Amino acid sequence: MFPENVYDIEELSPDHRTLSARKYRKYLHHIAQAAIWTTYIYFAARLFFTLTTPEQTWKMWVIFGVEGLFAHISLNHQRLSLAATTKPSNQTIRKRLLGTENLPRVDVLVTCCGEPVEIILDTVRAACALDYPVSRFRVQLLDDGASTELHDEIAKLATKWTHLSYHTRGKQSGKSFAKAGNLNYALFSLQTEDPPEFCTVVDADSILMPEFLRATLPHLLADPEAALLTTRQYFYNLPRGDPLSQSRAYFYTCENTELDLLGHALDAGSGAVFRRDAILDAGGYPTYSFSEDWQLSLILRGLGKRTMQVQEVLQFGLVPTSLAGHLKQRNRWHIGHSQQVSVLFPSVNKAIPENLRWDIALGGLAIMAGLVSYSIGFVALPCLLVSDGGFIPAGSALEVKIQLVLAAAYVASTWAYDWARSAHAGIPFEPFAHAENSWLAAAHLYAVLRFHLFGSKPKGSFVTGSTANSTENATSISSFQKAYRDTIQSGALLNVCLFIATVGAMLFAIWVAVTGEGSTILKLLTTIAWPPLLHLCLLATVNNWVPIAHLFSPPIYHSRDSRLLTTEKGISYPRGGVELELSSEMSLLGLCCCFVVPIVLLGVLLGVVIS
Repeated sequence: MFPENVYDIEELSPDHRTLSARKYRKYLHHIAQAAIWTTYIYFAARLFFTLTTPEQTWKMWVIFGVEGLFAHISLNHQRLSLAATTKPSNQTIRKRLLGTENLPRVDVLVTCCGEPVEIILDTVRAACALDYPVSRFRVQLLDDGASTELHDEIAKLATKWTHLSYHTRGKQSGKSFAKAGNLNYALFSLQTEDPPEFCTVVDADSILMPEFLRATLPHLLADPEAALLTTRQYFYNLPRGDPLSQSRAYFYTCENTELDLLGHALDAGSGAVFRRDAILDAGGYPTYSFSEDWQLSLILRGLGKRTMQVQEVLQFGLVPTSLAGHLKQRNRWHIGHSQQVSVLFPSVNKAIPENLRWDIALGGLAIMAGLVSYSIGFVALPCLLVSDGGFIPAGSALEVKIQLVLAAAYVASTWAYDWARSAHAGIPFEPFAHAENSWLAAAHLYAVLRFHLFGSKPKGSFVTGSTANSTENATSISSFQKAYRDTIQSGALLNVCLFIATVGAMLFAIWVAVTGEGSTILKLLTTIAWPPLLHLCLLATVNNWVPIAHLFSPPIYHSRDSRLLTTEKGISYPRGGVELELSSEMSLLGLCCCFVVPIVLLGVLLGVVIS
């Protein structure tokens, strides 16, 4: 490798999101800290009053447990923000590698397994046309579908781009861990005689922008301890408003950005660039899980290597264009997380140190515990609401008021943190965007149990997020078949039932409080208007409404032809302005919450005073 000082690296001015992050950085730090301590104080007081009340009920413990499950999820995010904001912020987020002489050698590895040939070829053409000296990079198509048609098409393109080559291990479609094996085949077999310094992994449906290598390599060259750099994924076929949260914008701009500050960014898909030697030292891509990219990040972190992320618009891919495809993709991810427990068996991956195995296994269990929390919480809420009160220890009026004030403060700090995190990201997210797709929690658990208990394998491509090669996107099925697929088969019927049950139980609780004996205000405040319970009811109704809205008004996905523009050289890129069109916009519901929640919390405090 050439010494670092021979590289000509230009530092670009920060974008508006980076400037926004600096502006709200201190606010996020203090609000996260306040939210953590407020949560601790609230639950300590609740536990004390519950233990000391003379008349304990099972409902007190159930609602205490449900609140605790959701609070634990929020606390994990708050602790991450607190840890990240104690680190120095990156002064320069964007860099460019200039010049044409003595640049590092790179292999661009395009993985595929049965995707439509036209999609793969768009990806290959864009990869071959990167703004980088042809003598310093190669494009290797790794085809686990063993497609004769694709082989012939690549052979034609190779006459124009001599740095392009086709490789296959034979037909691997439908086999477990295909992508990890495909990449390891390139690392340990194809590159042995003439290895590059860096490698880039590209999914079959991801179009790299021309500046991709010049924008990513400088970050790795500037930090010898950095083993891997992941880039945020953008998608050019997203429907307006992104109703299914398929862009994962919250993950990339909040969670992974904070992990990046800690040096622990997670590789979540296409567009990763890594030092080849570092990956070889880690034993190559792990084969114990479907989510091999995520697992590799965990292993590198455990080995003391830095992993990072950049936010620049450097690639565009495709999202599944049906609810069934969206569910299938997410199920595969969660099955991959559940497989993390398998690292505890030495025979699975001997290259992983024993202490690191426990960290990985516990991380997978934590993700599964989150699914259990959402599933239990969404089912328990309507049951609690129709059980006619008895949630709160009521030894005396003063004790009730103390708990109400602490509860209002706890919920207020949680919402304040969520707004501060959104402001820090520079994107107006929906309230509690970290719970996006929580309505799929039960479906994910079912898929995980079915996989481990009955040995079924998730079908469709193991390589790319695009499900264009699967039947769930078929346009020939009838409206009735599509509705059946998106309700019964996708598990959305459960969400319909939970939504109706939650709304009905809320109305019932209000009716009981208004028509019953005693103080109406006090009964409301200790049942449906109990701040944490009201907060959880909002989360449950909003999240379970997502698939219902999808059934009544299915999103319209953009076609590839309408979103791509082909240059004179035959290379297709997303049309200008696509990124701006895909920027997050807060819905009317989100805007209403910004105004209604403070009013409701003030109303609760006023009710405390009156009662």
